[in-house]
Amino acid sequence: MMFLWPWALGLLLLIPLLIWLYRQSLRPPAESVVLHPDVAMLARASRKTRNWRQHLSAGLYLLALVVAVFALARPTLPVLQADPRAAVVLAVDISRSMQATDVQPSRFEAARAALRSFIRELPEGTRVALVTFSRDSQLVVPLTTDRGRLLEAVDFLELNLGTAIGDAILESITALPPLSERAGVPDPKSLATIILLTDGRSLAGVDPIEAAHEAARLQIRVHAIGIGRTTEGLVPGLPEQYSLAAQFDEATLKEIARVGEGNYFYVDSAGRLTEAYRNLTRQMTWRIRQDEATAAFSLLAGTLLMLSLGVAQFRRRVV
Repeated sequence: MMFLWPWALGLLLLIPLLIWLYRQSLRPPAESVVLHPDVAMLARASRKTRNWRQHLSAGLYLLALVVAVFALARPTLPVLQADPRAAVVLAVDISRSMQATDVQPSRFEAARAALRSFIRELPEGTRVALVTFSRDSQLVVPLTTDRGRLLEAVDFLELNLGTAIGDAILESITALPPLSERAGVPDPKSLATIILLTDGRSLAGVDPIEAAHEAARLQIRVHAIGIGRTTEGLVPGLPEQYSLAAQFDEATLKEIARVGEGNYFYVDSAGRLTEAYRNLTRQMTWRIRQDEATAAFSLLAGTLLMLSLGVAQFRRRVV
């Protein structure tokens, strides 16, 4: 924790004086001594009532003063945020095979739920674009910090025929900042990321591996997520003619991630898909920003003061 006005902390030197004055106020003056028939019993009774509860109100009041001094010094706290220069493209497969139900409630609905969670959990200011692909690819939302726009686009996604993974990677490349804008940092890949999600194998367009090499040449990191199954056989929720298209090419996705210096995730459930996106969120480029927390400390000081007054009123006895 840092302070914008550290000189104000000098007021804390008054705290020992206040403690001394409080202790002095607890000592009765000598002239108040009176005769009592059983002084020993009176002394024992007075010792029983001297516990921490009788000092609670004063302790809360003193703590409120300390917090108020901290607020006066204008404290700042470190806050993690994504580098505003960083950009992420979400490339999402919307082929018909995504309606398979081997991932509940379906691959498509699980993907949409995971995308919503990923978008909502991103730090403020993160730039994200959305690319969809089936027989061709399309930039649905260019780079933006508007989460509402991204969430709305996810809600309106519709399935189509075909799977063109290579075209999706190339479309994602065009949506990211050019290498010339990222050349001044030690790792340009940290500022440009593609997260590819697919449940099938590429059946059209550019070869996915060639597209991955183009991304690597432009210093773009590519992560790959395979959802569904790699084994043969009928796929729940799909006609038989879609069986081959619904079995993704795991070897190709692993090679895409290797070339793009990213991670490969195999997911067979909605929970694992959400966790895969969450892991990728943690790998984003972060930086530390100092945010002023004066308001929070002021609120805490006021709360402690109210508690002190409340405790004092509760313990007050009127005869």
